[in-house]
Amino acid sequence: MHTVETLESADYHRFLENFETASYQQTPQWGDARGQIWDYELLGIRDNTGALVAATLVKYKNLPGTGLRFAYIPQGPLIDWAAPDAVEQLHALTSHLRAKNIFAVRIAPPMKLRSWHADTVKKGLKDPGVARFDDLAPDDTNPVGSDIVRQLSRLGWKEVRGNKEAEATQPRFNFHLSLEGGSEQAVSSRMSKTWRKNIRKADRAGVQAQTGELADLDEVLGILAETADRNRFNAKPRSYIEAVLTTLTVDFPGRITFDVARHNGEVLAAEATAQLGRRVQGIFAATSTLRPEVRPSNALYWEIICRAVADGVEVIDIGGVQNTLDPDVPTAGLIHFKAGMGADAHEYIGVWDLPLRPRIYTAFSSLLALRDLVRSDVTHKMRDFATRLGENSHRNVKVGS
Repeated sequence: MHTVETLESADYHRFLENFETASYQQTPQWGDARGQIWDYELLGIRDNTGALVAATLVKYKNLPGTGLRFAYIPQGPLIDWAAPDAVEQLHALTSHLRAKNIFAVRIAPPMKLRSWHADTVKKGLKDPGVARFDDLAPDDTNPVGSDIVRQLSRLGWKEVRGNKEAEATQPRFNFHLSLEGGSEQAVSSRMSKTWRKNIRKADRAGVQAQTGELADLDEVLGILAETADRNRFNAKPRSYIEAVLTTLTVDFPGRITFDVARHNGEVLAAEATAQLGRRVQGIFAATSTLRPEVRPSNALYWEIICRAVADGVEVIDIGGVQNTLDPDVPTAGLIHFKAGMGADAHEYIGVWDLPLRPRIYTAFSSLLALRDLVRSDVTHKMRDFATRLGENSHRNVKVGS
């Protein structure tokens, strides 16, 4: 028998200290940073002895005019999924939420299903018979993850597919860079020759990786939009970036770092990272297409790696990718970059919803799908308009007017 209760921040922080894989999105500071959009609550799950065995940050969004709410647990809940009573803990949590006028619960546990070593990924990119990760035999599989997926399906949970907002919060395919060996040399030895060469090239070109400032935000937002367009994801708005660099850093139980790579005074790459315990996780990353020959991203990541090694970090989560290994697909370049760094690819179990009020959930899901379709259509139209505007500006230049 498990019970669920609201936790004070101090109790929640003590739990976080002992949960090695906790994400920055499961901190109270993240709840504060997203407070303009979501309400949040810190919940704890206790076993029949009263011991705190699991905890989670839950975000709530009101469904206008109904008194009902949608509950979202980003990169959580913080449950030991290998525990024999893990699903019972989850059931206790959802039962607690059902009693709080929640019409659906969404979870996104960063739990692995399959993994591919960096060399395996690089071979897959060269194999004409491999188009996606699904076509590539994994180097490792996680039976716990597979078992949890089966149990979620049996208990009425539905996997969320094709939802860009959900996939941005918890991408299905992610790259992790192991810092095993605890030295810069050990990490460098697992990089490709091209990657090591590009670090040296950036240094010779005078690229400077340094701490960023809020004054850099206009430049960073520009290259973030460019990066989003290139890699097919939705760029985060200014409010999101400002919250990361201000609200999220207040009393954070680790370290939030904002780095930029400059060349000739211009920001060509930027990344924000969160360090909790012995894990560093990317929050956002952006790279300009301006002067790619000076390799700003290589310089920036090398700075992040060196700092992580000095801090005793064990792994850097460098973010998600599309499910493609087709070298002709533009987004495959990002996969090549991360595998060349020596990072391994991991498939997570994905994002799952439990409809507590099925009819309302179905209507809600339909509205979200329509909203995403409209957003996509507007984005494409804006891009087409900008292109035409650029073409016409050249045609309509008048001399001597």
